[in-house]
Amino acid sequence: MKLYYAPGTCALACWIAMEWAQLDYEVEKVKLGSEEYLNINPLGMVPALQLDDGQIITQAGTILTFIAKQAPRAQLIP
Repeated sequence: MKLYYAPGTCALACWIAMEWAQLDYEVEKVKLGSEEYLNINPLGMVPALQLDDGQIITQAGTILTFIAKQAPRAQLIP
């Protein structure tokens, strides 16, 4: 998985959750509004999470829920 982020954004919460969940992932810092990133997320916002199959998940709440479901042992949600 790859987490796309920009400093000072809510993407940090997803990054922390990935660490707590001990998932295998990489991060990529993006320039918001860049053409390259708009190809990944047409909304141009972070975070975005690219899954191993190429699917892209956007919106912090959705990504956090996905992370929690991938690692129930981390008890990130009740």
